[in-house]
Amino acid sequence: MSTTLDDRPVESGPTGDSRPGGAASAPPARPNHPRGRLDRPDADHRSLWSLIPVTLAALSVGWAFGRTFETRDLVPVILPSAIVPVLLSVACSRPVRSPAPSGTAAWTGAARRGPAVRPLWPSLIITVVCWSLVLSATLFRDRAAGGFLPSIGLIREIWSALLDAPHAVLSVVAPVPGDAEMLVLPATCVWLAALGGAELALRTRTVVAPAVPSVLLFAVPAVLGTGGPGSNVAASVALAGSVGLLLVARRPGRGSGLRNLSIGLPLVVASSVFAGAIGPALPGATAREAPDLHTLVEPPTDVRLGGASPLDRISAWLQTPERPLFTVSGPAPAERNWRLAVFDSYNGVRWAPADDLRTTTGRVPDREDTSVVSKTAESHLVTIKELGGIWLPAADRPREIRPPAGLEISVEQHSGTVAAHRRLPAGTRYEVDSRVPVLDPNRLQFLPVGTDPAFITMPDKDVTGEPFEALPVFRRLAEEATTGASFPYQQALRLASWLRTNYRYDITATPGHSYRNLQFFLESGKIGTSEQFATAFAVMARTLNLPSRVVVGFSSGTDIGGGVREVRAGDVVAWPEIEFAGAGWVPFFPTPGRQNEPGDRNKAPGQDVAQPGTVASPPPPQLTRDQVDAGIEGTDRSGVAPDPHDGEDKDSGIPWWLVAAIIAAVVLLGYAMLVFIAPRVERRRRRGGTPNERVLGAWQLIGAALTRAGLPAGSAATAQEVAVYGGALLPAEVGARLPALADLVNDCAYGERVATQQEADDAWSLCAALEGVLRRESSTTSRRQRVLARWRPRRVIGVFGLSRGRREWGQ
Repeated sequence: MSTTLDDRPVESGPTGDSRPGGAASAPPARPNHPRGRLDRPDADHRSLWSLIPVTLAALSVGWAFGRTFETRDLVPVILPSAIVPVLLSVACSRPVRSPAPSGTAAWTGAARRGPAVRPLWPSLIITVVCWSLVLSATLFRDRAAGGFLPSIGLIREIWSALLDAPHAVLSVVAPVPGDAEMLVLPATCVWLAALGGAELALRTRTVVAPAVPSVLLFAVPAVLGTGGPGSNVAASVALAGSVGLLLVARRPGRGSGLRNLSIGLPLVVASSVFAGAIGPALPGATAREAPDLHTLVEPPTDVRLGGASPLDRISAWLQTPERPLFTVSGPAPAERNWRLAVFDSYNGVRWAPADDLRTTTGRVPDREDTSVVSKTAESHLVTIKELGGIWLPAADRPREIRPPAGLEISVEQHSGTVAAHRRLPAGTRYEVDSRVPVLDPNRLQFLPVGTDPAFITMPDKDVTGEPFEALPVFRRLAEEATTGASFPYQQALRLASWLRTNYRYDITATPGHSYRNLQFFLESGKIGTSEQFATAFAVMARTLNLPSRVVVGFSSGTDIGGGVREVRAGDVVAWPEIEFAGAGWVPFFPTPGRQNEPGDRNKAPGQDVAQPGTVASPPPPQLTRDQVDAGIEGTDRSGVAPDPHDGEDKDSGIPWWLVAAIIAAVVLLGYAMLVFIAPRVERRRRRGGTPNERVLGAWQLIGAALTRAGLPAGSAATAQEVAVYGGALLPAEVGARLPALADLVNDCAYGERVATQQEADDAWSLCAALEGVLRRESSTTSRRQRVLARWRPRRVIGVFGLSRGRREWGQ
């Protein structure tokens, strides 16, 4: 028989007891050896060791749900869902051993199929049953018989909850309540990832396939978690590391799974660093990214907005100014205003609050672009007295509300308004954390306004199709009030000043804010409450294409001692807000101050009432655009208490070129580490095993070295022919030893000879001497070729068993 140098016979020798001719490289191990390549114990050991990274990958899928659920709710669910299916797969998928083949039957295709495995369908049936039992014993234990056994009705309920869970999750502000109907989704995703990976690991010899279920199912929490708190970068790194461990644990070749794991640590580190570098730039990784599927799901109508609107109740509250509505404990300056409800939709008759309210456990997501303003963090304890209604007051836009047990709340994500699902009873207490912007007129002067058309839209025709006569009046008066203003911020300031100067505050004014009411207020009556001043400002601003809305709230209230302020009905006030790019919604106060009125706590006439934490808005200094642009980029914020959470929900801002450079550096570093250790891994692999395997491994390296020295690659040379070529090329003290080694190789490969340890040591001694001679006598060109061969990707991949081919390295 004649062979190539790459372990594979290319010509068949005679059958029976006749011994084939010499070979230049080692054939497969002897068929009666217990460590045969295709049916040996260490292959099964690698499958079992690979279950560790499979379980870790499934846990990474559960970890990614951390942006959607609270950790305390997830941990008891994902741990059994990641471990139980792996144990079930081990019990149901273990191979059925058959007697080892012997003689010529060992070389048939049937022998190469390996041990038989049990069929898949019993495993699937058992795992579905166990999935139902585990969910019944954990999430649905209060509904299961005896707290464990599920009934047919409960199984139907579990399946129904699983099908409804994605829609339910997307209709709730993350973190999602830890209800069984919600948690069934992460439990099932982790279960499927663990089950699929374990079955593929135990039933196949493929390297990558066991990682596929976890990688695919990782997309579920990545998509559902968009807009949630925190980041999925750590979970992505964990998944990448688990996949790297899986690849090195299952690489083909000799060695145990534990040994493979230790050798492949550089690959694991490189893949984890790569995932950590690229993770923040991927969609679904951080808290503010697009698209957010929550916006595509219609939330359930759990909140009823019926009853009197806070905007309509202003006049009624002003008639009983001393009635206590709520108290606030915590730091609050005297100019603090408490925000109650936001109204951003106008139909020509009344302003209405946004109805896109989504259930929340207390978190209020930050949806405003406030990149050019600072924020301060404040916490308050609010106690409801006679406020009534469903709206929860807070300092500016809340960040988180901790309601009392039993009180369900919802949030309108754009405005940050929070509402209860039922009328607030007296005595209700809750804690609220807010982020209060600190606005600087210098930074606002030249900012452009927002571009959302929803906040400048107003009806221009009545139900009969006739144009409203009031709109031209509003536009004419707005242009008159803002004459000479060059920028949106100046327009808003002059419009507020014009209303304060030309109109009078009166609590006995007729309520209402329809087109007809506002036209009467502006042209004839010229008296009103903050309801008319705020709504007139907002409508007139929209005629100037300034995005506006109306806010109803209260001034700071009365200090009653002990760090507590009591807010009364007479403290009610409405104000308009204009949206500026980079600053969010900026408040303006067109209502003139009141004098000699009971419960009067407003500012003096002609003075802006400051919003929480803001600077009162006097006319801006006359600065050039270049000066203001420079100030926006580098304004000194010293003395402002920073919000420890500010920026948590913002993009990382890592430049793409920096991400690309980090990725390239990590890839090159990881590959260099693999290139450095590849020869050592290859030599260690070939030197291990039985004496016969060691002899054949030494001969393979000798053949590879002679190929680099000029022996035609892929030639059908026999072992003796290779020895003759080496003897003519090498010095006598080395070349003369090759024929004896060639005979030993033929005897071990195709005969019944069992080499001794001494013969194996002598073979490796000859291999080292031959490689040393060739290395010393090689030219510069051959050294360059050897270096290039060492960096060849196919050689590195083959050494680490990530390829199914068996080409020799260095050829």
